[in-house]
Amino acid sequence: MDILTSDEQNYFKNWLELNLLSISWEGRYLNEFNHFWDDLFPVDIPISDQFTSLYELKKTATEGPLVSWFNWITEKLICFVFLHKNLSIKEIANYSDMREAEISFTLRNFFIERYPHLEDQMNKEFHFGNKLSKTNQLKFTDIKNKYHFDKEIRGRIEDDILASLEITLYSEWNKLKNLISKTATTTKSDTKKKISVRSKFKFIRELLILFLIGGILIFAVKYGNKWYESYLVKKISLFEPNFFWLDKNLSFKTDTILKNDKIDIKSNELERLEEIESKKVFQDTASTSRYGVESDVVLTSVDSLPKNFADISFEQSEYEEIKKGGYRNMRYGRRKAYRIMMTSVSPKEAKRKIISYLDKYKIKQVDNVKPGTEIPGGLYFNLYVPIEYLKEFIEEVSVVEESIILESKTVRGGPAGTSKVFIWVKTI
Repeated sequence: MDILTSDEQNYFKNWLELNLLSISWEGRYLNEFNHFWDDLFPVDIPISDQFTSLYELKKTATEGPLVSWFNWITEKLICFVFLHKNLSIKEIANYSDMREAEISFTLRNFFIERYPHLEDQMNKEFHFGNKLSKTNQLKFTDIKNKYHFDKEIRGRIEDDILASLEITLYSEWNKLKNLISKTATTTKSDTKKKISVRSKFKFIRELLILFLIGGILIFAVKYGNKWYESYLVKKISLFEPNFFWLDKNLSFKTDTILKNDKIDIKSNELERLEEIESKKVFQDTASTSRYGVESDVVLTSVDSLPKNFADISFEQSEYEEIKKGGYRNMRYGRRKAYRIMMTSVSPKEAKRKIISYLDKYKIKQVDNVKPGTEIPGGLYFNLYVPIEYLKEFIEEVSVVEESIILESKTVRGGPAGTSKVFIWVKTI
C-alpha cells in the first residue's frame, strides 16, 4: 500500500503555497493552524486513510467556505499523488473512494488551468467515455514527455482564493480542530499498536529464519563431514607388503657352491674318530606329553549297549589302549560310566519322568547334589545305577527326549554292583 512519508507531507504543504498569514489572521493563530495541519496530515499515513480524514472533516463542516476549502484540499491531494506518486487514475479512484470519471475531470481542469493552449489535447487525454476506456490506466509519465511538461508544476495559480482563506475565524474551527486532534491521537495509538504487532511478527519471522538457516548449516556440516571422511578414506593408502612383484620363476641359490674336493684324512686321525664314535651312548631323553584326554565313545543306539553289564565291568574295553606306559598311570580304568545328553523344550516334564525311574530301579545319587538340580542351561543328574537295571534304565530314559548316549571309562567306581550314569537335560 502506498503511503505519504514525512518528506512528501512537507512537500505537499509547500507545493500548495498557502498564505499562512492570511489563513491564521495575520499570524495570531499560526501555531494552532500548524498543529491542525500536522494532525490532519500525519507522517507515514496510507493514502486511503488521508482521504478518509478529509472526508470526515468535510462531513462535519456545515459552513460553506470550510466545505469548499476541504474540497479544494482534496482536489489538490489528487493532483499531487498523480504527479509525484505516479499513480494511475484507477489507483487514485480506489484510494479516494471516488469515481474514475471524477478523478479524470479534476486532473483535466488542473492541467488546462496551467496549460490553456493544450485544452484540446487535455480533453482528449482525460476523456472518460465508459468503464472500458483505457483512460483509467493513464499516468503522469505517459503525458509528461509527450507534452514536455515542466519538472515542477505549481500547486496553485495566482488567482486561487482558497489558498488564503481565513479558516481560523470561522465558528466551526475549534470543533474541527478538536475533532482532528482526537482522530490523530487515536490514529497514533492504533499506529503504535500496529507497529508493535508488526515488530513482534518481524521478530518471530526473523527468529524462524535464523532457526531455518541454522538447521541448514548443521545438516550441511554433518553431511559435509561424512562426504569428506569418505573422500579421505579413498585417498589414504596403507603401507603393506606386496609380493606380487616377485618373479616366481627364479630360484634362490647359495653363494657358496660345494665342490667335490677330496677329503685328506690321515690314518691315525680316522682311527681316533672311530674310537670317539664307539664311546657315544645315544639316549632318547625327549619327553613325550599327552595332549588330549581320552575321548568318549558315542553309542548310536540303545542296542549298542552291552548285554551283560555284570560281566563287562571286569573285561578289558575294546577302546582301551593296548600298550600302557608311564604316561597315564592309574587313569586307565576298567569300570564303565555312561552319560546321556538330551535336549528338551519342557525340561520340567522330563525331570518328572526321570525322577519316577529313580525309585523304580532303586537308584542313588552320587554325592550331596540332589538329582535334577537346575543350573544355567538345564538340569543334571549324577546317579549310581544298579548294574542289573542299567540297560533297562538307559532304555527308558533315552526315550524321554531326543538323546545321545556316551560311554567312558573311570577309575573311581561307585558302590559294588553299580555303575555311574550322568544325565544332562539341556533346555531349548
